[in-house]
Amino acid sequence: MKRITNVFNEGVLDLLANAGVAIPYFFCLTLYNQNKNIFVYALPFLMLYTFRALGMLLTTFITLPASTMLAMSSFFGVIGSLCILGAGNPVFGIIGGILLGLASSWIWPYYLTVRSRGKMDKEFKFNRMHTLSVILTLILLVAVQLIATQTKMLSLSFVLLAFLFFAAMVGGMNITHRLTFYQGIETKQKFRVNSLFSLIVLASLVMLVFIIRYTRLKAVSQTFDLIISIVAIMLFLFLAYYQIDIHKKIFPVSLVAINRGVIMNYVMLYAVFDSTVRFGFNSLMLIYAIYLIGFELGPVVLKKYQSLRYPLLLIGLILSLFNFTYFVGLFLCAIFVGTDNRILNDALYNHPDLDSERAFLIKYQLSCVGNVSQQLVYMTTIYFISYFAKINALGFFNSHVTDGPTNSVLYRVHIFITAIVFIYAAVTFYFAREKE
Repeated sequence: MKRITNVFNEGVLDLLANAGVAIPYFFCLTLYNQNKNIFVYALPFLMLYTFRALGMLLTTFITLPASTMLAMSSFFGVIGSLCILGAGNPVFGIIGGILLGLASSWIWPYYLTVRSRGKMDKEFKFNRMHTLSVILTLILLVAVQLIATQTKMLSLSFVLLAFLFFAAMVGGMNITHRLTFYQGIETKQKFRVNSLFSLIVLASLVMLVFIIRYTRLKAVSQTFDLIISIVAIMLFLFLAYYQIDIHKKIFPVSLVAINRGVIMNYVMLYAVFDSTVRFGFNSLMLIYAIYLIGFELGPVVLKKYQSLRYPLLLIGLILSLFNFTYFVGLFLCAIFVGTDNRILNDALYNHPDLDSERAFLIKYQLSCVGNVSQQLVYMTTIYFISYFAKINALGFFNSHVTDGPTNSVLYRVHIFITAIVFIYAAVTFYFAREKE
């Protein structure tokens, strides 16, 4: 019985690590959608979104081993889920959203780091019983979410989520206790601030991303849009400056990692809003399916032709300019991300200038920079347009807004954003090809 319980806990950990970004996000989004008339229920969603987007940048200040951080991310998931049960109180909603955001951001990279140690030492293997526990957990999640949605008792979903995060925490402890690498490991400084400047930039980013997400839900004055745009440009420049040291250390791998974040944001966030408004239907699940299929197929399809991944990406971006090949283009972008992901993992984990304990964290930190940068470019663009053309910015995210952008404006914005992504991808391709 103990062995079955351990296998179940480890399977739950694997599921939450792989889908931890999406599950809490979907639950909090459902909570907001069912209570749109009560704004306090938007706070958990807004905070989760903000700290999920920026959580990896916080790890720059944390020097705890990956085993401890894996347990902490699951613990945050437990407490965050329970806090959401009292989301009618803004304090609980904010705390719950922050903790779930950090849990979503941290659990996969730290799990990946711990598992890489297990594979290296041949002390941990994922078997068929683990896969079965993943499938059973996924079925349980879907069933409970359907019941909770139909009965409008979403507390059931968050109680289950708290239980699963607790199981994941126990499963993570089971795994790390079997790895000799983490036995008796000493920690030095637990929290440090490299500079006041970096802390100010991070705090400013937290506030800006929160505001950006807020302005997708509620209308604000166009003057406020302009102010956000100016602040976004300043923070974008600070963010670029903040990465100079790591570029000096591992260039061009750093450029590749940032490009990964840019492309992921282009497909999973920007394209969802753009296609939903332009084509008139909610494309979230379609794009998510395209991304998952492309991500998984990429390493298989391009196994012997990995050098073609960048040309395929550039072709995908061009195809996304046309309505009839839009989703084909996104699929090619997803194939690129899946293929490049494994190559990037190997490049970072075996890089002579990086501690292998932090290699994957560096990857996700840089991907986070790319993700946030692409968001800032997009939001700055539409806020400037909304201010000078007197267009309601909400129209870029909601097709039902009457004074929103025309199809012509939407298409021109799409060309501009795609061109920016194309140029960055082409520059990355140039330097990455030289390195390879």
